[in-house]
Amino acid sequence: MEHVVIIGNGISGVTAARHIRKNSDKRITIISSETKYFFSRTALMYVYMGHMPFKDTQPYEPNFWKKNRIELVQDIVLSIDYDKKELSLKDSLPIQYDQLVLAVGSKPNKFGWKGEDLSGVQGLYSKKDLDMMEENTKGITEAVIVGGGLIGVEMAEMLLTRNINVTFLIRENRFWGGVLPLEDGLLVKKQLEKHHGLTLRFEEELEEVLPDEELKVKEIITKKGEHISCQF
Repeated sequence: MEHVVIIGNGISGVTAARHIRKNSDKRITIISSETKYFFSRTALMYVYMGHMPFKDTQPYEPNFWKKNRIELVQDIVLSIDYDKKELSLKDSLPIQYDQLVLAVGSKPNKFGWKGEDLSGVQGLYSKKDLDMMEENTKGITEAVIVGGGLIGVEMAEMLLTRNINVTFLIRENRFWGGVLPLEDGLLVKKQLEKHHGLTLRFEEELEEVLPDEELKVKEIITKKGEHISCQF
């Protein structure tokens, strides 16, 4: 039987598996190092805010995978031998495949800022990021978010539920400058500052992240030279 192996159990990998099963009887295996079951990434914020447990982020019941004959392997792929069509895994035996689908997703970008690898500096994409955010924000009072996109806004909402003051660094001269006209951008700014308590720094960028004695973030320096205290 032809064996299709999919690396990655995000929306792309799982959608591929569902369509392959719908149109064939091929053997299907999904490999992921993140979690055993597919979950909704957009729901991570609601887990952090206490609106739902993590198990409720799974769109499918556990028996969905057995019912659809989709094998799940929670492991890390160390290497791919394209000639032998074989995957080497960290904790499991090698897996042979006939067709391979790479659905490995993405990760937050970094830009070479000094101090960007300090404890307390992170993005939000994976379950691991959520767990790290839970740990990094315990007992803190101030946070800085670099970038005013949708994920940044979601993180701000998450942090505000823990009574953490949030400062945004935004390169443009208004919120969502590439999308909204000036008047609309200023209206969003007013709403975020007046009704949500955010501090917005427009036409500003991150220059450096400074550590405390334990090598955790304690403040940032902007390109204009402003020092902003933060623990996240």
